[in-house]
Amino acid sequence: MTLRCLLLIVLAGCSGSVRAPAPAPAPAPAPAAPPLAGSQAPAQLPSLVADPARTAQSPLGAEMLAFQIDSSILGEIRPIGIALPRSFTHSAATRRYPVAIVLDGEADLPAVAAVCAELSLRGQVPEMIVVGVENTDRLRDLTPPGLSVSGSSTHEGGDLFLDFLERELLPAVDRQFRGAEPRTLIGHSSGGILATHAAATRAKWKAVVALDTPVHLGENWLAVKLTAAATAATRPPLRYVACEARFTWSDDTWNTLVSAAPASWILHRERLSRESHESMVMLGAYLGLREAFADYSMLSAPEAPTTSILPYYRRVGDSLGAFVVPPRPLLAHVVDDLLMEGRGAAAREAYELLVTGYGPPPDADEQLARIADVEARPAPTETVESLLATPFPTPEAAAAWLGEWIGDVWMNEDELYEGRPRHHLSLRVVDGRVQGDVTNEPAPGETMVQPITYLKLTPSGMTYGFMNGMRPRGMLLFEGELKDGALSGALRFGGIDFRFADGTMPPTIRFAFTKGT
Repeated sequence: MTLRCLLLIVLAGCSGSVRAPAPAPAPAPAPAAPPLAGSQAPAQLPSLVADPARTAQSPLGAEMLAFQIDSSILGEIRPIGIALPRSFTHSAATRRYPVAIVLDGEADLPAVAAVCAELSLRGQVPEMIVVGVENTDRLRDLTPPGLSVSGSSTHEGGDLFLDFLERELLPAVDRQFRGAEPRTLIGHSSGGILATHAAATRAKWKAVVALDTPVHLGENWLAVKLTAAATAATRPPLRYVACEARFTWSDDTWNTLVSAAPASWILHRERLSRESHESMVMLGAYLGLREAFADYSMLSAPEAPTTSILPYYRRVGDSLGAFVVPPRPLLAHVVDDLLMEGRGAAAREAYELLVTGYGPPPDADEQLARIADVEARPAPTETVESLLATPFPTPEAAAAWLGEWIGDVWMNEDELYEGRPRHHLSLRVVDGRVQGDVTNEPAPGETMVQPITYLKLTPSGMTYGFMNGMRPRGMLLFEGELKDGALSGALRFGGIDFRFADGTMPPTIRFAFTKGT
């Protein structure tokens, strides 16, 4: 952490989170022809066969691998494009990846693959295998039976096409590329029609992103089916996101769906302004996937204590029906933070998950040496959890401290000058309990209030504190002594051993408050 970041949190009392993702290792070239299952695969299940003549660089710079699959369900050879995750050639052979199927793959796979790569790099969605299914007879395959689209019959092959995806394509991806749950289906326009139909009728798809879908066709036929699925006795969890440009859900129809949906459903609808039906695909895929996996995002993970982060992702996996490896930058931070907290065994567990999921980091030897060193130390006597669990003093014990305290927090003496905005420490009793906060002005005209989460009276004064709003995930403890009516002292990080990368300690932050009248 830079000195500037430290000053932002201490002097401004920042409660937000600022995280710079750790740089990912440069991706190795994806294999042109991955190993096929061969005789190990059941005879009735087709395999993906590499088609190197069609493998090319996409307009967005991501390499699309080309395959064919001979489908007995469809009775044809279907061209398939695949974009592998950044970590695919680095991760352990035991790691499996969620799979996202993109309809209209010849048009939409490059954009969706680029979106998945960017979102996963920033820790907002899991790394996924993105599979684009190219068309041979679009109207037949993307129209569910019971609905007429563009003058089609009401007996088209949408369900047969979904059978192909679920019973032939996904098993082949799983065998040959370590694919796994959860499954995501992404469709635009007619593809959105089939994706919404799948959301209403198939339990296979945990997440569905429907882009500019004409749900109004057939007198809201799709909306009626999805709402009926929401009210069914057996209704598996679903994450359904509708992004709209030209075609929209009516407010009444969407509100009816939301009202009918069970708690296990996540529904999101977003209107994209200044986008056409054709231009909205990339932005819609970005927003749709970001919302579908909002709970996975490292921005949704708990700030503290560090030991709560991996259990949080186990709960996210339970919701998705399969474990998902936490974001790489977050895992790297967790390892570092656990080491600062003196938790060697927990740091090793997080490190092994990092290596399994993304491959060894560049400084693997150094990290393993740090882990071994911390494991050899005694367990810490002060932890973030113990600090957070410390009870506040009673109103009677804190009576002399209640009220408004006004002062300054500084690192260098020359920071104290006439006219500087003052810090206000306020202690009061609310509903029979002592509460407090610190108010300051980090910028002219901007007021920031930081609730106090630690308060303890000492024989010589008082210590108050709150969690650091950015890494490292320690508690900022202002340890003060009362002398001549002034509370003064210095700040230290509680629950962690924070040092800069070169081993030096952070600079001393001092404070002084006088009780107001």
